[in-house]
Amino acid sequence: MSGAKVVILSRLFFRYFVRKALSAGILRSRLARVLLGLSATAGVALLSAVATSVFREMIPGRREMMLVIQISTVTVVFWTFIAFLFVKILFLKSDDLVRYTLLLPVSHRERSAALAVYEFVMVGVSVGALFVPIAIASLVKLGVDAAPGLLTGIVMTSASAYLVLSVLYNILARAVEALGGTRLVHVVALSLMAAMTLWYNGATIALIREMSSDFLRGGGAFHVVNLFPFLQERTGWLVTAVAFLTLGAVLIVLAALTAPTTFPIRRRFVRASVPFLGLSVWPTVTALVRRSEFWIAVSVAYICAMMLWLDGSTAFVFAALILLSQGIYVYAVTNPLRLMPGYRRSAGSEVLHMLLGQMIVATTSAVPTFLLAALRPEALDDLRLVAIALASGVILTTLIAIVFVAENDSPLVVFTGYAICIGALVSIGAMVGLLQAPGPWLWFGAACSQFLAVVYSVVGMKQIMSRKRYEAAV
Repeated sequence: MSGAKVVILSRLFFRYFVRKALSAGILRSRLARVLLGLSATAGVALLSAVATSVFREMIPGRREMMLVIQISTVTVVFWTFIAFLFVKILFLKSDDLVRYTLLLPVSHRERSAALAVYEFVMVGVSVGALFVPIAIASLVKLGVDAAPGLLTGIVMTSASAYLVLSVLYNILARAVEALGGTRLVHVVALSLMAAMTLWYNGATIALIREMSSDFLRGGGAFHVVNLFPFLQERTGWLVTAVAFLTLGAVLIVLAALTAPTTFPIRRRFVRASVPFLGLSVWPTVTALVRRSEFWIAVSVAYICAMMLWLDGSTAFVFAALILLSQGIYVYAVTNPLRLMPGYRRSAGSEVLHMLLGQMIVATTSAVPTFLLAALRPEALDDLRLVAIALASGVILTTLIAIVFVAENDSPLVVFTGYAICIGALVSIGAMVGLLQAPGPWLWFGAACSQFLAVVYSVVGMKQIMSRKRYEAAV
């Protein structure tokens, strides 16, 4: 294996994804990129100032600060999960680049190594950027003494978590490949990894409570996620560094040995029987159902619902809301339909078909999850709330899909769409909790907001159609 070829191919991956990320509309402007960078820097500075103030007022000494760093390992592992999945999905959507690399004079091992380098750096940068405020506040609080804790709690934990996830992903891919599902490797493996992320997220609260209880009892117990901070506190920095390097070497060897023998090319579309043939909504429903990424969301929703159901919780019916995660792609997915000869619809009709298509797909796919409620009658009371949330989520995601068109799967556009969707839901929940409005006024406000979202969707669709006509004329 040639190290020079690995470096060149890694640079190709980085350049491709950076240009893909900056290919979205306003981000093509240098001024917009500068303003975005300044905004990100200001945000990090503000969060760092807030964290520094909190640490000074609420954390008296080094022992309490080490507890914060140990607890942060739980969050570090979670965000490593998220960054790993995000990078994998972005690469999954860029199989044209993979097809191009198949024409280059590089071996499969060199290609896999270059991809691993790219993923490792991307995950490290993403996780590191999230924990910059905590790192700055810790250094301000303890000075140089905080450096070992930050290296063990953030850097070593994130790097080891990435390597473990890579080995698990390769093992899953190998298993699916051995069962004859070569073209479905990415869909199945990513579905299982996403379900694992949800499971870990559900276990984080109990894990943080255990760490806090250990601290109150005057000691610190060993948990898998706090391996390196635990070693650093018990054995010192040198032994911890040796353990990290040894574990990293073992995981790298395992990742190389378990890498798939061939680079699987994803299946863009899946074969699925779609009813409603002859109805005007049939093309929209077909475009949504036959998208391979949609079935990842379906698989994750089913796995999450089953895990919650077996756990005895009644919240398993809310797993159906995972089906809305693909809603921000509804415009991009149905856009090929608008390119067909003789396809003519008004903006209002187009938005209506997208809303109906999403609602049909989400409701039909959620039926198996709802059937579990029949086996646990106490969950039936939540079905009405889930139905309302599905309808509201369909309207919200359709609006975001029109405002932030993810035609090129630009990472920044996709991230912005998801961030705005989550921010809107959190803001609505906070407003409802703070205002304590009576029931009738609350329903009236919700209906008005949904109506305005539909109106803005139609206005946005009109602008897109006008721009397309102008570009065609030019």
